[in-house]
Amino acid sequence: MAHIKDYKLENLSQKELETVLEWRNADHIRPFMTNDDIIQLEEHYRWFKSIKKDLSKLVKLCFYNEKPIGLVNFSQIDSKNKTCEWGFYIGDKNCPRGSGKIMGILALDFIFNEGYMRKLCAQILDFNSKSLSYHKRLGFTEEGRLVKQILKNNQYVDIVLMSLFKEQWEQQGKFLKEEVLKANEGNNDR
Repeated sequence: MAHIKDYKLENLSQKELETVLEWRNADHIRPFMTNDDIIQLEEHYRWFKSIKKDLSKLVKLCFYNEKPIGLVNFSQIDSKNKTCEWGFYIGDKNCPRGSGKIMGILALDFIFNEGYMRKLCAQILDFNSKSLSYHKRLGFTEEGRLVKQILKNNQYVDIVLMSLFKEQWEQQGKFLKEEVLKANEGNNDR
């Protein structure tokens, strides 16, 4: 596992747009998106322009040793109620093992501490067991479900609604950071 200090989050800039589009349209990501259509370049550029103007959205890239490996999207940012939603993916299939966990740690620390949110929400397609498990490991709990909400592969699937409060993250975050540090120490002993 790579060291957490080798990772950072930065705002999405125009120079990474084509990389992000390639990830978003990739077969290991697209089927798990609410909208699984192939995104065209012009549409992608319109999306980028819109997020730059929209205070309710924030997109961060995760870098490992200065190379972009994943994306975190915060949306429906409500500064009055201090809530928002998120979505994310690791785009680089060759990044080090554990990169998803580290990206999650960085993103949650950011949104709760620098973004001043008190609650983060997620919507996960019910067949995406990997994402459901990932969210649970981060400390999210299920709040409900939108039954037969979206048509996927000619059948309607549920969307699982999950959330994480800042207080929960403070506890779970400590545990996960210790886990990452121990894994790094174990790698250094070899």
